[in-house]
Amino acid sequence: MGPDDVARLIEEHRVETVRIGTPDMDGVYRGKRLTAGQFLEGLGSGFAQCDVLFGWDIAEEIITGAPLRWGSADTGFADVILRPDLATFRIVPWEPQSAAVVCDVFDEHGEPLPIAPRTVLRGVIARARGLGFEPMTAAEFEFRLFREDQESLRAKDYTGLRPLNPGLNCYSVSHASIDEDVVGALRRNMLAYGIEIEGYNREHGEGMYEMNIRYAPALEAADRAMLFKSGAKELLAPAGVVPTFMAKYADDVDGCSGHLHQSLRRDGANAFWDAAAPHHVSSTMSAFVAGVLQTLPEFLPLYAPNVNSYKRYVAGSWAPTSVAWGIENRTCAVRAIAPSAGAARIENRVPGADVNAYLGFAASLAGGLRGIEQGLQPPPPVQGNVYDAEGLEPLPRTLGEAVDRLDASATARAWLGDAFVDHYVAMRRWEVEKHRRAVTSWERRRYFEQV
Repeated sequence: MGPDDVARLIEEHRVETVRIGTPDMDGVYRGKRLTAGQFLEGLGSGFAQCDVLFGWDIAEEIITGAPLRWGSADTGFADVILRPDLATFRIVPWEPQSAAVVCDVFDEHGEPLPIAPRTVLRGVIARARGLGFEPMTAAEFEFRLFREDQESLRAKDYTGLRPLNPGLNCYSVSHASIDEDVVGALRRNMLAYGIEIEGYNREHGEGMYEMNIRYAPALEAADRAMLFKSGAKELLAPAGVVPTFMAKYADDVDGCSGHLHQSLRRDGANAFWDAAAPHHVSSTMSAFVAGVLQTLPEFLPLYAPNVNSYKRYVAGSWAPTSVAWGIENRTCAVRAIAPSAGAARIENRVPGADVNAYLGFAASLAGGLRGIEQGLQPPPPVQGNVYDAEGLEPLPRTLGEAVDRLDASATARAWLGDAFVDHYVAMRRWEVEKHRRAVTSWERRRYFEQV
């Protein structure tokens, strides 16, 4: 789509405002609204945006005490430039006369900002294409829906919330039908937004759903994932419903996953499919799996970015706890799926719903491509219940441990860049320190009277 195509869409839909934005380090869609005229006028040069987007945490507190090249007071919170990727331009169906676009980020010299998540993923995609592959990816998200609003959430301190629908009711068609006025509207609006939902169902939790976003080339799939999460929050608010994509909402419930599906195409064919191989798993898929497995422990903060992410990794909870793969095995970290040539893929089950899809896709793709480059072979696939298997390498148990592994990872630095790794490690260590200082309701319940 070129500028003329965009101008025609703006005129046809009488667009008054255009949302321009980019993923921050947590995958939140951040930016601003411009008038349609200002947007069209600035397409050639791009739009200034304060780089604080990359220097604050998820709660928008400025990170201090860490040497950050972007987004810090030491560098004066300078501007970066947002340049719209016009291939992502779309009409917002639930907001009259509004459109949206996703932007790439550039520095003052016109160079891609190396820490920007979209830049990082673009770099890995370029290396995949250099090897002759086109990566295809998709995200599926589990999330919980509550009959609350922004004020009631704060009044209740995010506890004792009323779920969209009580009871577990996993895969229950009748119970999902009761919610169809809300959840169905979300699907229909997403389709009109250019984000196709292939399927959705009640999940194993009160008010919990899973939605499967249709696969696409990797960058487009990451854009869809970000826009889905951001759009769901907007769409559901008028119905008096709030979603959460926290990896683990409470310690007595299952976590919410953000599984990533990946395959590679070569010359238009699925390189993960081999009709003659056992389970139809090609040698390319095997090497890819081996690379993903080998890098899981050191890439974990890219899949599990928050302190809360690690509360999801509980044995028997549908979340992986060790480095293992299997054929159609949902207790593994990596699940190989090859029912047909068109659907052969891996499912990386490590990420939670809080994953920044750009970084999750980049990590899984980088690990897999490294496995192909080095001709790695995975261990035998685990059969049966992986939680009962012995001798498997456990995943890091905390964000602090995982960040140390990422910081020391030569592979991460070679594939994602030193600038990104250093910046991201500093941000995650800040998150660990904020949690270390926090006094929680669990501590008050446990110690207030007895110590």
